[in-house]
Order: sequence, then structure tokens, then C-alpha cells
Amino acid sequence: MQPPLSANILIVELGERLAAAAGGSLLRELGATVIVVEPADAARDGTKWALGPNMAAGKRNVSLDDNTESRDAIAALIDRADAVIASSDLDRPWPDAIQAALNKAAIVCDVTAFGRDATGAFAGPAFSDGMLQSIAGFVDITGDGDEAPIACRAPVLEFSSGIYAAASVLLALRARDSQGIAQHVALSIFDNAFSQLTTFLPRHLTGAASKRIGNHHPGMSPWNTYRASDGWVMICSGSNEQWLRICQMIGRPDLATDERYSTPTLRLSRNAEIDDLVGQWVGRQTISECIGQLDAANIPVSPVARVADIFTEPNLLHRGIIDRVETEQGPIRFPGVLFRGTRNAGRKATAMPKRGEANAQLHALLPTARRPATSASAPASAPPQPVLQGVRVLEMGQYTTAPLCTRILGALGADIVKIEPPAGDPARGLPPLRDGVQSYFFTMSNGDKRSIAIDMRSPAAKPLFTALVGKADILVENMKPGALAKFGFGAAELEKINPRLIYCAISGFGDDAPDRGRGAMDTTIQAAAGIMDLIRQNDTPYKHGVSLMDITGGQMGMLFVLAALEARNRTGLGQFIDLSMLDAAAWMTQLEWNGATTGSCAIHPCGDGYVALPQDAAEHAARHADKSRDALCAHLAAQGIAASPVLSITEAAEHALVSDRNLLVDCPAPDTGDWPLFACPIRLAKTPPKVSRALGSVGIDQDAILRDWGLTPAP
Repeated sequence: MQPPLSANILIVELGERLAAAAGGSLLRELGATVIVVEPADAARDGTKWALGPNMAAGKRNVSLDDNTESRDAIAALIDRADAVIASSDLDRPWPDAIQAALNKAAIVCDVTAFGRDATGAFAGPAFSDGMLQSIAGFVDITGDGDEAPIACRAPVLEFSSGIYAAASVLLALRARDSQGIAQHVALSIFDNAFSQLTTFLPRHLTGAASKRIGNHHPGMSPWNTYRASDGWVMICSGSNEQWLRICQMIGRPDLATDERYSTPTLRLSRNAEIDDLVGQWVGRQTISECIGQLDAANIPVSPVARVADIFTEPNLLHRGIIDRVETEQGPIRFPGVLFRGTRNAGRKATAMPKRGEANAQLHALLPTARRPATSASAPASAPPQPVLQGVRVLEMGQYTTAPLCTRILGALGADIVKIEPPAGDPARGLPPLRDGVQSYFFTMSNGDKRSIAIDMRSPAAKPLFTALVGKADILVENMKPGALAKFGFGAAELEKINPRLIYCAISGFGDDAPDRGRGAMDTTIQAAAGIMDLIRQNDTPYKHGVSLMDITGGQMGMLFVLAALEARNRTGLGQFIDLSMLDAAAWMTQLEWNGATTGSCAIHPCGDGYVALPQDAAEHAARHADKSRDALCAHLAAQGIAASPVLSITEAAEHALVSDRNLLVDCPAPDTGDWPLFACPIRLAKTPPKVSRALGSVGIDQDAILRDWGLTPAP
């Protein structure tokens, strides 16, 4: 199968940030031709060159030599490219000819720490991934509350920003092709980080402080790591029904009817008691025995794997997610194919390019000019329209993953219809609630959508659902594989109803995986993919504070849907996309596969908290541990050492960057007043996203949806 994007799409990758490399790698897999420009004098000791050799797989490499011919050839390459990915806060100054071409390029996605359009003190600092995790509140909520906070060793913000970079390029190309608009994109890694605080920010909004809670969940219980006789297991109970099954399993059926444990909020208040009960049960068994029983009871569970374990993980092996290529320096592991569609598949990389390998063929690689007549700085001939205007999306999602995917699509102009059961998305009841009615987490996860209620178990639902599918462009869901098929709406049946439908199913392990039927939660996927191995303290593994894999799955789903839309533009046909959260999670650990590491920043105590700084500066900082965070950061800056304070969620939410960049937007719901919603991290200059509507009560938009979609209202 061919990839969804045409190989005629030419991307020039200039940026030295890992986010630029990750974005380029995703676009390459999706089918674009990606050419990396590497300065000839680069010692490969910079961020991208030293840490991401595997991320060069499948790309073409052009070396910038110190002569006029080389500079002019690369300037011509930029001039004729469809898009350029840069990272101006970290990139070295380019020669005048190349910089001039970059300034007038039609589409440039610039990924920086705080946004190319940032002002004031944050207009230029090239903060590292660990420092950005620290200033966005990630570090302060990761680890045990009685110990120091921990930074994740994997550059998770660079990678997730790389997903947004690839999506931004596809969106800009769509606007170019449909409206003749050339525009630049300013991506801020901090904006992306702040938008991931859906689980923790609600406590701040209700006047409560978030704190480190180890491997617990702020809204669900039991949810923790437990030590079996031969290692760690991660158990996640996300509903009252799962709690009832756990009570039966551990031999305490009396707790199932005990009012003290009857709601998520009450169970959270008794976490210590619950951990003791579950921990005793787990401790009497091996990992395999424990997982077997929990799987049978449909409780999400996973062993806590080390990164080395994922090379033999059965689901990753089955799906070919970890590839290998021989080089002069020895074998290198790199990501396999992530995009798996019924009509298109991601393009597998087969070679690791050498520096300058494409120099001799550069002129042959140059396409004829495909840019629009106007430059990115020229005014549009007609008022720009939202880039996804007219795209109709059905979402059957709960909690985070599918809701995040469609929330971004909604901000970009798509009409999002959230199909809920009559009782609503279970996330509606997650604490804290406003006025005892609706969850902050739920509402902040579902901006720019409308709700319709359908009971899929009722025969009467089939005609209505069929009619909606017939009108939709996209369907996104994050149920267990086969859940829709049980109602008679598997991928083949949906294609018969609407051959143009793009159906994206996001699951824990993938539709064809050996463990396709197992329950999965964000944290069990973190455990299975080795993420928790990269967040250790005293050899105890910890989950990332934010719901990292739910978020990455949603972001990746959004990117793959956009790629499938591009494929449909050429063929007129939709397809089924099978997206695995475990695949995406493993992709996040790829820099560890070849023995390299980003060397996460050190988290060092000081007079009023902690600071994040390079590992080799920890000894120097120890001599000034009595200073405040701000004073220590200023002192280190004077020594030429970059450092950042470890901010709490409250401090991150009240940071000047949040208000300056409008990262929280008050938006009305049809029946519950105004709510704070997250701004969209993708900042297209001429077709900017707009966050404007909070979701109301279950089914409140039903009549309007049926009218707008040209369907007869249900009686």
C-alpha cells in the first residue's frame, strides 16, 4: 500500500530541535519527501544530531558547505519546497541567501520553546525539554509527594510538539490548496505543555492545590503500582463497575456495597486503605497470575516494563514498531510504521542517510515551483476561512484520547458531534464538579463540540446512527476493538454506509494486536511501553504526572486523520485507521533504543523549592542551595548555565505566559454558563484556530445537529 501523502510533497527540515526532527520523521512516514539540511561543520553534538540519528531514517541529507554554490542551491530548495520546519530559538544563524529564502517561504512551521510570536522575557530563550517540563508544572506533579519531583528522561514535550508540527504543515498545505493561502505557523512547546494539564488544572480552578501523588490518579481509585512476588504491576480502576469487580477478586465483596467506597470521590479519600487491601492481594501472586485474573475481570493492568523489555513485547513485535538497520557504526533501532490504514500505510524507512548523501542529486530533487502566487506576508485575496470548515466529525469518545483528537479538529473549524450514551460520557462525573453537576475535566476536554444522545444498545438507534455516518467525513472513537462491530457497525459495514468516511479507532494495543481485547488506560500503557522506566526514584518506577499516552494517542489520531483527508482528496475514498496507544508510547522512548539518552535535567533543591538545570551543573548549584529559586536561576544564568524553576500547577496556571498568550479562554456552554477552555496550540497565522464553545448537558444539541446535517429530527 502507498502512504497517504504524495511523495511530491517536499519538506525541508532545518530545525535543530528534536521537535523539528520528529515532525519531519512523521511527515516522511506519511509519504512526503523530507530533506534535512545539515551544516557541514556540525560536530553532531547538538540536540538533534547527537541524540536522534535514528530519526534521520528515510530522509535525504543535504550538507551546507561553505561556498556560494551550496548556499544558493539550498536557498533554491527552500524556495521550491512545499513547507519548511525550523526551530529559530535553537537554530544557528543561516547564511544570508538561505535566511532570505526562509523569510519569503510560503509555509514555515517554526517550533520554539515559547513561540516565535512570544514577547518580553520569553521572546528568545531556548529552554530544553526538561526545563519546559519544569516551568509548565509537569515535574512538580511527577513522583512521590514525600520525595523530590522527577523529570521524565524522555523528551516527551519535543516529541508531542513534533506531532503538532507535522499536523500544522498538513493544515497549512490544506489551506494553500483550498484557499490559495500561504502562511507561517508559530508553535510553542510551552503552549502544548500547558494544554496537557486537563487532569490537574481543574483543582486549581476550584481553589485547591495539586500535589505529587505518585502513581495514583487525581480522580480515580484504586489506581497505583503494586509489587507482585516477581516485580511491579500497574492497576487502573476507572469506574464504579470496575471497583465492584475488584472487590470480588480480592475476597472483599462486602466493600462493594459499603457506602464509604461508593463513589470515585469517596474512594480517593480512602486511597491508603484501598492500596493496602489491593497490595496484599497482588503481593501473594506473580505478575503473570495477577494480570491473568485482572484481564479476565476486564480491569486495565500491565507489568512495569523496562525499555529493553519492549524489544520483545508481543504486541510491538506483531505490529513491527521497532525496526533495525545496519550502519557503519553498527545496528540502529528506529521506529517502524505507525500509520496503519485499510487503503494507505505509513512508509517504512530502509536506509540511514550519511551527511551530504543527496548533495550530488540536489538539482534533480528540486521540483517545479508549487507555491501559491502570494507569499506568506501578502494579504489574501478573500477573507480566509477556518481550515477545516465544512468537515463533519462524529466522536464516540470518553475521558481523554478521542476527545482530545476532535477538540483540536473543532478549534480548526470542523463540526464535531459527540455521540454519548443517555447517561453521558463517564468523564462527566469526574471530580471536581461545578455546582455538583458537570466535571471541569470533562468540559475542558470537550471544547467546540455538540452533544447528541444515542443508546447504541437499542434497535431504534440504528437508523439514526446510520444516517449520521452517511453524512460524516470522520468518525473517531477510543473504545475497545470490536465494540462498534457488536452493534453491527464494524469498519466494513461503515464503509458500505459511507465509502468516503475516515474512521479512526484508537485503542490500547491496536485492532489486530494479540492483546486487542485487553483493557488499557494511560498509565498501563506508560508502564508497558517503558515510559515509567524513565521516571525512577530509588528504583521505584513512576508514571508521568500528566496523562501522557492518552494525550499522545489523541494528538497522533488528529495527525493521521488529517493525512487521511489528504489521501481522500486524491482518491475520493475514506478508510479505517487502526491507531495503537502502545505504538505511540514506544515511539516516545526511541532515543533510548540505541543506548543514547537526552540526559534529563537535574532537579535540585533550593531555599523555596526546586530548580531544573543540566546534570553537570548540579555540584555548582549545591553550593548555593540556600538561594531562592529565582535567585539561583539568576545566579546560574550569570555563569552561563540555563536553569528554570520547578513550578507548581498553580504557579504555572498563574504564569504571565498563560495570560499573555491567552492559553485559557472563557467560552459559553448552552446551558451551564461560561467555562475556561484550553486554547489550541497550533497557531496558523492566517487561518487561526478559534476556541469558542463549551459542551452542555447530554443530548442538548440533538435537534440542532439533525437540522444542520439535513436529517429529520427524531420523534
